[in-house]
Amino acid sequence: MSTQDQPQPTEQENQDTTQKYNVEEHVHIRLVAISNILDEKLEKLENSADSPERDEEITKFINENGKFIRDYNTMMRRINIQTRGYDVKPSFLIKKEMEEREAKQKQEQQNRDKSQPETPEKSDTHTDSQPEEQTEHPDQQAQKLQHLHPDMQEYQDCLPKPPDPDGKQQNDENKRPAPIIAYDPKGFRPCGQMQDFFKSDASIKIAGGTYDAGKTYSCVAYMDQLARTYPNARLTFVHLSLKRVYKNIIPTYEKYLGFKPNSNTNSNPTPITRYGGENPEFYEYWNGSRIYINGLDDPQKLLSDFYDAAFVNQAELLPFGTWDELRARVSERAGNMPIAFLLGDCNPSIPNHWIRQQAKDGKLQYFEMTYKDNPEIYDQKTKRLMKRGNRRLQRLQDLDGLRYKRGYEGKWESAEGLVFDTFAPELHIVDNFDIKPDWQRYLSIDWGFRNPCSCIWWAKTHDDRIYAYKEIYKTGLTKPEFIRLIKENMDKKDRIRYAAVDSADQEGVSELKRAGIRVNQPKKSRIAQIDAIKERLKVDGSGKPSIFFFRDRLVHAPDAVLKEAYRPLEVTDEFLSCTYDENTNGTNRDDEAIKGDNHGIDSTAYFVMSLKHRTTVGSGRVIHAGGSGSSFVTGGLPIDQYTKP
Repeated sequence: MSTQDQPQPTEQENQDTTQKYNVEEHVHIRLVAISNILDEKLEKLENSADSPERDEEITKFINENGKFIRDYNTMMRRINIQTRGYDVKPSFLIKKEMEEREAKQKQEQQNRDKSQPETPEKSDTHTDSQPEEQTEHPDQQAQKLQHLHPDMQEYQDCLPKPPDPDGKQQNDENKRPAPIIAYDPKGFRPCGQMQDFFKSDASIKIAGGTYDAGKTYSCVAYMDQLARTYPNARLTFVHLSLKRVYKNIIPTYEKYLGFKPNSNTNSNPTPITRYGGENPEFYEYWNGSRIYINGLDDPQKLLSDFYDAAFVNQAELLPFGTWDELRARVSERAGNMPIAFLLGDCNPSIPNHWIRQQAKDGKLQYFEMTYKDNPEIYDQKTKRLMKRGNRRLQRLQDLDGLRYKRGYEGKWESAEGLVFDTFAPELHIVDNFDIKPDWQRYLSIDWGFRNPCSCIWWAKTHDDRIYAYKEIYKTGLTKPEFIRLIKENMDKKDRIRYAAVDSADQEGVSELKRAGIRVNQPKKSRIAQIDAIKERLKVDGSGKPSIFFFRDRLVHAPDAVLKEAYRPLEVTDEFLSCTYDENTNGTNRDDEAIKGDNHGIDSTAYFVMSLKHRTTVGSGRVIHAGGSGSSFVTGGLPIDQYTKP
């Protein structure tokens, strides 16, 4: 068909096309304007004086504008397709455009080479009159890094082409020149399932599975690969707690690199330098890429910026709302990578965890890994355990109960017939922090000898949330020894109002009173106690439960007897293993008969019940611990709330 015979677009069709483009351009301009206004408002909030109201305003602002950010990112992807020729999933047309662009660049380079005068070839030998040319920068000296295998090129080729194919950013005179790196043939390369992780172009992906599978190490390597490939990229390491970034991720990152990056003030900087001292704020690469350090205990800092990529360590600990907000901040809007990658690693958790739900719905790509994917444990060529791998595998096999199922078998499950099936470690266990001095403090005590004695220190907030911040969980203690251990672990800040105890053990109550400790004896009822704890575990309208446990609570080393017998070592272990007795199913004891250690649970129940029903409280006095300088302080009870015996 000739050109004249082809149907030509009508004037109306041309007008509709122009109008559609103008509408999209107009929307884009409006979105940019709104985004600038939001940025100004957020900056103003962040610069305001610290106060609970300010924190609430920032959280409310982020929640309200999260949907706008996601809508804006969607619009930016569409604009990227129109103006830059790529999306998060490039099509064959985009590939063709890239090939044409590369061919054009190659032709231009050939033309430049022809226009330059020929220079004589350099001799292979050097004389005193013709010394070998020295490099002008210490980074230009060959540096042998232990962390990359030559085969890594295969995985780098899986990444989309950088948005700056001309390399102008790399040649920016303000950036340090690229170092000459000599690779170790035994350096890092992904193994097993992690190979698929590296090759996948999914923008959101998580590596999960058994303990000791090399998940964190490999995700750190992936982030390093992104930093090297995309000049000026903005990346971040993330954990629920900032302290855990420095404890979990940074040592793994520096082990992977094969060297500790020098400070930026060092006269002979390494190819990667750190800014911010021993606990760096970020690492900077020779090409301008940076990896920032962030903890979600300070979410405003992280959620007020955009990143090209993020790696979330122990993603199973994050509430879904936090992950969802983070997903909005890792966006092509950062502008240095064709695809913004949100990566994570995780250990198995409860069966209905949001990670599994998101993977099932196709909203993230999940890669199941085992210890066989870790080259430090399993020889990838012989398909046999290495000598040192035997010892590490034995530790996994020695796990018991739920830890064995999750850590060795990689199963996402709770114990069968779990009493407290709403207990979620990622939600109810939090990192330690300083208790505010105006929060009320209490003790809860459950006696034992062959079974563990349990004493838990509690702090109660003004909005009725309770935190377990110290704990004794130990066998072989008589009542006087137990009380002495409690007093030895008191400090001046522990102004204890009372100790909630088992009313059935009057001998123990008398011992506490003789020691000068006020007691509260709530009425015993197994069903009521279970229900009271379950109420505390529930999440309220604010998205939080009303009971929390500090991650590092024990005031002593884990009990050796319990450890050898694979029994719980603290109260939170009991929540993960205490089950209903199925032999009583259908009887009057159906809801109260439980199996498994529940000594810490009983201790917790006494305190929770004491808050529901104020009962008898004994007299008390100030007691100072002898010799150590610490003190055990009781008192401060409202007289009208309690009746003295």
